[in-house]
Amino acid sequence: QQQQQSGGGGANPFGGGGGGGGGGNNQSSQTRTNATSTQQQPGGSSSGSTGTAGSAIGGDYGLLGLLSVIRMTDADRNRLALGSDLTVLGLNLNSNDNLYSTFGGPFSDKPATREPHYQLPMCYYMQPPALKTGHLSKFQLETLFYIFYALPKDVLQAYAAQELYTRDWRYHVESKVWFKQATPSDVPNGNVAAGQYIYFDINTWERRLYGNVNQNIAGGFLPEEEVRVKFPSS
Repeated sequence: QQQQQSGGGGANPFGGGGGGGGGGNNQSSQTRTNATSTQQQPGGSSSGSTGTAGSAIGGDYGLLGLLSVIRMTDADRNRLALGSDLTVLGLNLNSNDNLYSTFGGPFSDKPATREPHYQLPMCYYMQPPALKTGHLSKFQLETLFYIFYALPKDVLQAYAAQELYTRDWRYHVESKVWFKQATPSDVPNGNVAAGQYIYFDINTWERRLYGNVNQNIAGGFLPEEEVRVKFPSS
């Protein structure tokens, strides 16, 4: 038996290690047990999760905080969470009319009137006189040019052009610019060269001195007979 025991022990050259291996198995089982207990420990300790769940349930902003709203113990909190009763403000929710026509506002105890109270100045009630062709002679030069350029294909455009021709302005057909022979009153220093013209610049809306004196631009002017307003005879 001793030989069998020693043979059993000697059959394994690493018998001592085998015995040690048996001890290692015990240690590994203990390690697994400790690991299992370690893994079970976080699940077993519910202090952290309990704190999170407790904050979600308790407190003013948790589920338990809704009880104070449901019980209506705090008027300010109820107004913030549930709102205000619109009928208390004087609103007729069953009316078919628009609410804004009679609702004066949340801070007003009086209903709004249908029309706001205001006083219109008397000048707004005055009817402007109808524009007549005789009024064009009283208009300023810039007003005549505005009528000419702002009312294309209108009869007032023709009458404005007729008044401009009366004031010695001429319309150049090719350049589509209004020219007038310059006078000493049209030039700041009063020195006017022979054949000098001024023109009306629509970009700056002012009269300017035409630079090219030698150019003959009079040949491109629209004849006065074609500017005069003519009505067909019946």
